[in-house]
Amino acid sequence: MEEREHSISFMMKMITDRVSCLFAPRMASMLTAPQCRVLMYLETRGGGPVSQRDIGRYLGVSHTTVKGLLQRLEEKGFVRTAHDAADARVKNAYLTDKSAKMKSDMEQSIAELHGMLLQGVSKEEQALLSRVLHKMYSNIAR
Repeated sequence: MEEREHSISFMMKMITDRVSCLFAPRMASMLTAPQCRVLMYLETRGGGPVSQRDIGRYLGVSHTTVKGLLQRLEEKGFVRTAHDAADARVKNAYLTDKSAKMKSDMEQSIAELHGMLLQGVSKEEQALLSRVLHKMYSNIAR
């Protein structure tokens, strides 16, 4: 492996770990970062119904992981799950009113973290970084 590639991967991991450390205390009383990602995904999909399979594909995690995330979110009152009326093998997730109230808190925390991450980074650099990251992700997404 080329040293530069290792450095990029290492820095991406370091940034991800640090963002998790900064984000966790902000939401720790209610949600973990993966739980927030589930809620944000459900929000982008209109609040549900979204199948566990779709959530797993989006997050890139196993069915068991999705099931656990949804179970904990349901216990906290942020989602409800129900079997699909057309296909009982499919279990869907739906946002609750409680999650809608949490949305503004999550958005504020995310905006603060983005501000920290992008401090001193020009709009052009941000656009380039976004394109590069999307290309990198498409190289490994299946």
